[in-house]
Amino acid sequence: MPMKKTRKTVRLCLTLLLGGVLLLAGCVPPAKTGGTASVVTPDFFGVGEELALQLISGMRSAGGGQRLILTTVVDLENLYATTSFGRTLTEALSTSLFRNGFGVVEIRKSAELLIRDNRGELMLTRDARLLAKQQQAAAILTGTYSLTPTTVILNLRLLDAGSQQVLSVAGLELQRSRNINHLLAAGGGGLGDAFLSVRER
Repeated sequence: MPMKKTRKTVRLCLTLLLGGVLLLAGCVPPAKTGGTASVVTPDFFGVGEELALQLISGMRSAGGGQRLILTTVVDLENLYATTSFGRTLTEALSTSLFRNGFGVVEIRKSAELLIRDNRGELMLTRDARLLAKQQQAAAILTGTYSLTPTTVILNLRLLDAGSQQVLSVAGLELQRSRNINHLLAAGGGGLGDAFLSVRER
């Protein structure tokens, strides 16, 4: 009789213990997964880091320690205009590239540096090549964004300052959110109405 009671007691304890473990497991928050940017509150430094790592991993010649010229990310449909979105993204890229060992020279008024060829591709102007030589920069980073009803498509190209050879590319497609739409609508304006403004990191 005492033996049966002992067995029942053991079974009861095991049942309660298992139930407690399952209850605790249900309270543990799920592991975080996903991309570098939240749909609701975009993490622009996360986006900048993702794009910077894409560029670095695809580089063919320029490496860490090189000086890069960053032009403001512009609207694909109008190379002479950008928004707060383009400026914020450029700032985030500058920070990420600097943290990854690159010297960074930012060009605030960059319309004079880019033209389209007869196929519609972005090319560097003579002014861009002269500026790169003056700044002792190995490459120039150009970027555009284009809009769909629900997303923003980002494309970056790192061009050799002398030959214009494409050294690396990067791209992301971000979900549009209230915050992104606010930045897209804010601070719009031309880029070609002033002298080139240079800021170095």
